[in-house]
Amino acid sequence: MFWILVVGILLIGFLFILAEVLFVPGGILGVIGGLILLYGIYLPYGEGEIMGGHITLTLTLIVLIFSLFMAIRSKTWRRVQLNKSIDSKIKNFDENELSIGEMGIATSRLNPMGTVRFGTKYIEVSTFDNFTDEGKEVEIMKISKDKIIVREK
Repeated sequence: MFWILVVGILLIGFLFILAEVLFVPGGILGVIGGLILLYGIYLPYGEGEIMGGHITLTLTLIVLIFSLFMAIRSKTWRRVQLNKSIDSKIKNFDENELSIGEMGIATSRLNPMGTVRFGTKYIEVSTFDNFTDEGKEVEIMKISKDKIIVREK
C-alpha cells in the first residue's frame, strides 16, 4: 500500500510538470510538480527504506531524463503544434476611390485608429495627430498600400 502511495504521488508530480509544459506556462505548476516529486522521493527515505528510496530516486531521474530527451526531439512537438497559417488579406479600401485632401467624418473616436465615413464608405484610418473625437471632420494626409492617415480639419 505504501508503494502505491509513492507511485501515485510521483505520477501527480509528473502530471503537474506536463500540464506546465503543455497548458499553463508561467512556472507555478512546474514548481508545484517538482516539489511533489521531491516529496515522493523523500517518502521512502523518511520511512527508513533506504534501498527503496534509492530505487525511487533512480527511476524518477530516468523518467525525467527520458521525458527531456523526448521533448527535445524535433518530431515530438509536430503532433501538438499548430500547422495552419493565415494567408488571406482583407482589402479595406480601393486606393483609386480616395485621394489626398478628401474630407470625411469620424464615426468613432480616432485614438489613434478608428473609422471614418467618406461618402457612403466606412474605412479604418490612423490619425496624424494623437486623438480625434467622433463627429469631427478629417482630411486625408497620406495614402499607402494598407493605411490611410488623416488629420482633423
